[in-house]
Amino acid sequence: MVSSLLLDPLPASWPCQPARPGGLSGLIAQAREIITTFRGEDFVQRLNRAAMQRVVCEVFQLALDEQETERRKPVEFAQAWKGRLAAMLASETIQLSGRRQPVSVADLDVDLGWSLYAAVDQERAAAIANATATPSSRREWQGSPAAFYEFWVVGGQERLGRVRYATCEGCQAGLIRKISFSLEWQYCGLGTRALDEVQVRHPGLAWYTTDQYGSALGFWERYRQSGDSPWTDRGCPCPHW
Repeated sequence: MVSSLLLDPLPASWPCQPARPGGLSGLIAQAREIITTFRGEDFVQRLNRAAMQRVVCEVFQLALDEQETERRKPVEFAQAWKGRLAAMLASETIQLSGRRQPVSVADLDVDLGWSLYAAVDQERAAAIANATATPSSRREWQGSPAAFYEFWVVGGQERLGRVRYATCEGCQAGLIRKISFSLEWQYCGLGTRALDEVQVRHPGLAWYTTDQYGSALGFWERYRQSGDSPWTDRGCPCPHW
């Protein structure tokens, strides 16, 4: 939902999308919408709405690019995105990527831009707050007591991240092979919740991780100190992986 609001064409009536009647009345209403689309004035309006959507999307991406260094929590990220958007809309023109000519802010539907910002921010907050983990899918290694698993962290219909891990009941050990969230969903507490879920599904194991990128070392070190199960940064002794 978050990505669709920023990337997919917005209906002409968004953010107030009326319900279309069914049957013949619905077909007539749809035909009227198609005819209206080809009217010159409406076409220009749609271009300006699309430009406003591009502005909101590009500012979102600029704020997202800063996450590698700033590592803002969701509320702080929303404030940074809002501040950048306000600054851009306060200028007379905006240069969008891929366009030769700048866009005049006077031609943009600024109210639409702020409605879009609010909608995406709310959808993002809801996805984080209501994120759940799918059941673990299991794959056994022939002739080995080890089993390999993966599950997804989802928010509504959107996949936010994936966790791949292995367990060996004989060695009483678990290995986090890969935990991955796109930058949009990092620094939201989802990684911690995913690892908590792993421990709930496989209690009583000592957990290990593969080598980590430098940017993730701080996260793992903090989690090792707070996890309910034993977590170590030593090499895993299990020979079955």
